[in-house]
Amino acid sequence: MIFSILLVCSLTSIIHFVAIVSLSAKIVGTRTGRIASSASIFNVVIVISQFSNTIQAPLLTKTIENSINQGNLPNNLMFRGIILSATIGCILGGLFIPTIHRFMERGVNALYNNRSIFVILIKSFRLETVIHFKRSFALPKKDNFFRLNRYKDIYIELVLLNVLVYAFITVSVLSCLYAGYLNPNLRTTSLSMSGVAVSLGAIGMMLFIEPYHATLTDKVIDGTVTESFFRRHLTFVVIARIFGTILGQFVFIPLAWMIVKLAEML
Repeated sequence: MIFSILLVCSLTSIIHFVAIVSLSAKIVGTRTGRIASSASIFNVVIVISQFSNTIQAPLLTKTIENSINQGNLPNNLMFRGIILSATIGCILGGLFIPTIHRFMERGVNALYNNRSIFVILIKSFRLETVIHFKRSFALPKKDNFFRLNRYKDIYIELVLLNVLVYAFITVSVLSCLYAGYLNPNLRTTSLSMSGVAVSLGAIGMMLFIEPYHATLTDKVIDGTVTESFFRRHLTFVVIARIFGTILGQFVFIPLAWMIVKLAEML
C-alpha cells in the first residue's frame, strides 16, 4: 500500500510538472513563429501526462477501495500528501520552463524540417540529445521575479481564474474518491462523478483561459504584444497554478461533501 501511494504521488508530480512545462510550447511558438509545429510538440507532451494519469487513477482507486472495504477511516494525510505532490510538480515545472523551451525550440525546428514526430523521436535517442539538453539547462532569472511588481497591465481576473480552475482540476478526482469514505454506500456513484468533475475543470480551462493564451500568442507574433509582456504573463500563470494546488488543500473536503450530496440526489 505504501508503495502504491508513493507511486501515485510520483505520478501526480509528473502530471503537474508536464502541465506546467507545456506552457513552454507557447514561448517556443512566439520565438520561432511556428505555432502549429509548437502545438504538435505540445500534444506529445500532453500525451505523456495522460499516460501517467491512466496509471495513477486505477492505483489510487484500488488503494482507497481496499481501505473502505476494511472499514478504515479516511487517511487525510495520504490525500494531502498527493495534493502536496501536485504543488511540488508545479514548482519544479516552473523552474524547468527556461530549460524546456530552449530544448523544445530545436524540436520544433526539427519537426518543421522532417514533418514527422516519429522521426524526431527516433533521432532523439542519441548522445547529442543529452548534450543539447545539458546545454539548454537554465534556471529562471532573478529579473523575472523582480518584474512581478509590474502587474497593472496583467489581466488579474484571468490569473485568479487560473487559481480557482487549477484548484478544482487538482482535487476533483481526489474529492470524488474521498466522498466514498463519507458515504460508502454511494462510493460507486461518487467515483463515477469523477469524469464529470474533470470535464468541468477542462471546460473552464478551454472556455476562459486557453483562448486568452492563444490570442495573446498570436498578438506576440504580429507585434501587437511584446514577448517580455507575454513571458511575464506566463510567470503569473505558473505562480497562480502553484497557488491553485495549495488552495486545493482547503477545498477538497468541502468539495467531497458536495459530491456526496449530489450523489444522494441522483
